[in-house]
Amino acid sequence: MKNFLLLIAAAAVALGASAGINVKASHDTRGYKLNTASQSLVELKNLKGGPSRVIVDQPAGELHSYLRSGDAIYPDGQNIYMGTQEDGRMDVVFADEGKVYLKNILYNSGATWGNYWVEGQLNEDGTEIVIPMGQSLHYSYTYQADILLAWGTTQIALDEAGAPYIDFVVDDRTTEVVYTIDGETITMQQGVAPVEDAENPYWGFEATGMGAYWTDDMSFAGAMEWNTVFTETEPLEPTGPSIITEQPEGDLYTLHRNSGIIITSGEVSHGVSDGDVNIVINEDEGKAYIQNPLWLHDYNYWVEGSYDPESGLISVPTGQYVYYNEDLAYGIQVMWGRTYVYEGYDGYRLGYEVDNNAEEINFVFFENALYLLGSDGNVNAEFPEWGNATGMMGIYSDNLDMTCIEFINKNSDGDELPFAQLIDLVPAVPANPIIDEWIDGGDEEGNSFLFYMMPSTDVDGNLINPEYLSFSIYVDNGNGPEVFTFEADTYVNDYLFEDMTEIPYWLYAYGADITAYGCIFYRTNEGDNPLFTRNIGIRAFYEVDGIKNASDIVWLYDIDTRVNELNAGKTVASVRYFNVAGQEMAQPQGLTIKLTTYTDGTTSAAKVVK
Repeated sequence: MKNFLLLIAAAAVALGASAGINVKASHDTRGYKLNTASQSLVELKNLKGGPSRVIVDQPAGELHSYLRSGDAIYPDGQNIYMGTQEDGRMDVVFADEGKVYLKNILYNSGATWGNYWVEGQLNEDGTEIVIPMGQSLHYSYTYQADILLAWGTTQIALDEAGAPYIDFVVDDRTTEVVYTIDGETITMQQGVAPVEDAENPYWGFEATGMGAYWTDDMSFAGAMEWNTVFTETEPLEPTGPSIITEQPEGDLYTLHRNSGIIITSGEVSHGVSDGDVNIVINEDEGKAYIQNPLWLHDYNYWVEGSYDPESGLISVPTGQYVYYNEDLAYGIQVMWGRTYVYEGYDGYRLGYEVDNNAEEINFVFFENALYLLGSDGNVNAEFPEWGNATGMMGIYSDNLDMTCIEFINKNSDGDELPFAQLIDLVPAVPANPIIDEWIDGGDEEGNSFLFYMMPSTDVDGNLINPEYLSFSIYVDNGNGPEVFTFEADTYVNDYLFEDMTEIPYWLYAYGADITAYGCIFYRTNEGDNPLFTRNIGIRAFYEVDGIKNASDIVWLYDIDTRVNELNAGKTVASVRYFNVAGQEMAQPQGLTIKLTTYTDGTTSAAKVVK
């Protein structure tokens, strides 16, 4: 559960005096820095069984702005508080056909996940706005979960260790909430305020009203209010930098991107980008425009550069924004820099530095292909070398944190590939995947991990579209290869609606435990249902126009070589037996591991059932 610890300093808490609540588990209430993708991506995920629709952009209509007052439980920074609403702003758009859209419907959520819109309906006489519950305020790719709007009650509960936390009980009977309009004032439907209780130091966190919860475990998302009144004020004027959101004039080219990437969303990941890159060339003005130059930031913004028709050179000045949040006054800028890997106190860490002397990022556009110049990195290298790269960076403007870096990708032969290019969709045999590492959980409590890289080219080195890729995992327990089954009941964080042996692109591209870079395996090598005892492998499939071609199965170990080296011409020095708990046994009994030591010092292990 993502419960929340109640760390109340005072013995008795008054509602007007805020008290902090630290996050207990993985649902952090800090500001999520743009880990939600664009409307088009959200709609794609919804089509494939992903999250509910999130309204990202301001709808068309007449904009009004309101300041709020009342009481609330709300997130602020890394804590949750309760108290009086202050300086909270809610924007309202009155659109055609009586549609009404509300932004920041819950107090103080603008610093976290509130900068999206919910939809309502205006009644015929214009005095009421009806807001359906169950609308998504945010989708987190980190947790693979929505934050949904709901009417309910917060109450204090105790976790397994006896620590108090806020539990949110959703009232499924309340399917909509009514806002009443009276001139320049809007009043939210009344809830039930907390009842002061001298014997309960947490009484201020017990109320009934409109709040939000996470869909993966029904835990409280940290914000609720029950008596809010809104008074109209002047809308804020845009204060952010100049950004390009509309397609510029010129010739449009749509290419498929194929850069190497390193991202730092929670943990460091590397791989090959995908998706489209749109380019507009305006030869008359000597201008070129690139939409979504950074893979991680698919917000449909354009950056502008100069264009030389003779050489195809595009020079994009650094510092341009690929996103800007006017409410929070920060954005993501395109810069140039490098990453490097160093050994920290807890293992390898990723460092980075921005090259502030680089004033431009240079591309060449030639024969429907876009090439990034001066970029260096290798996503096919083993860790930690793959963490060393130079290229185009995304940088948060408020604290200069890096979000991602992109550089030239290479095929399996080491040849550099275009940053993006037009890909002919024709049947092809995909190149073999690459296995990076296998980490064995080792006991029935632990999870195992397989890290790999999906192919970006076919066997001839031509780029392929990853959206037509899929893969299967194979295990060999000594009886030959068997395809591994991903069970829907086990992989609950992904979009498996049934047990699957072949994972398509749309699933692993957005998966939590099954991704384009690795899989978590919840089954271990113990018990009657082992994961594997000898080998594990991966195979890629590429299907176009109903024709499916497959790569070879790439194995973690070379079985034949491994076995032959162990057994050919060797003399057994000793044989020992261990049970599944690692305890040595005199004779095999039940499921036993047989450890053979040879006179040359080598060993081999085998499973014995007796």
